[in-house]
Amino acid sequence: MDVTVTTPARPKAVAPVTPAEKIAARDAARADSDTIIRRYQAHEPVSRIAADYHVTANWLALRLVEWGVPRRHRHEAHALRRPAGHVFRGRTRRRSTAEVRAAQAQFTGDRADVTARYLAGTSITTLAREYQVNPVWITERLDDWDVPRRKRPGRDPAG
Repeated sequence: MDVTVTTPARPKAVAPVTPAEKIAARDAARADSDTIIRRYQAHEPVSRIAADYHVTANWLALRLVEWGVPRRHRHEAHALRRPAGHVFRGRTRRRSTAEVRAAQAQFTGDRADVTARYLAGTSITTLAREYQVNPVWITERLDDWDVPRRKRPGRDPAG
């Protein structure tokens, strides 16, 4: 009995760049140096520009130095990656003391409603988000108002 074993086809590897293609890509980048400089000064990453011209980022960075373009510092490039609002999800701009006090005054003014909602099961975190005040501050107010505190969810009553 003759058994033929077939192996799955291997994916074809990407053909290496020939020296002629590399030279042509570098010549095209050199010829378009004004556009490259303009894109770099518009804070576009070197890696993205290099990919568009099919050259390496290191080669392009050396050309920028050669062309007399001042290089950005690493911290500048990092700051341009994405806005801080995406990094610190849920944070807003820093509020003034007056804005914080106004939010606290609104919370204190709604004392009866807040107390009833807390006793009905609304969490301190939910109240803090709604009124935009610190949860610790809310805890202190509830203690000042002699509102009985609940156990945290998932806590062992014996512990």
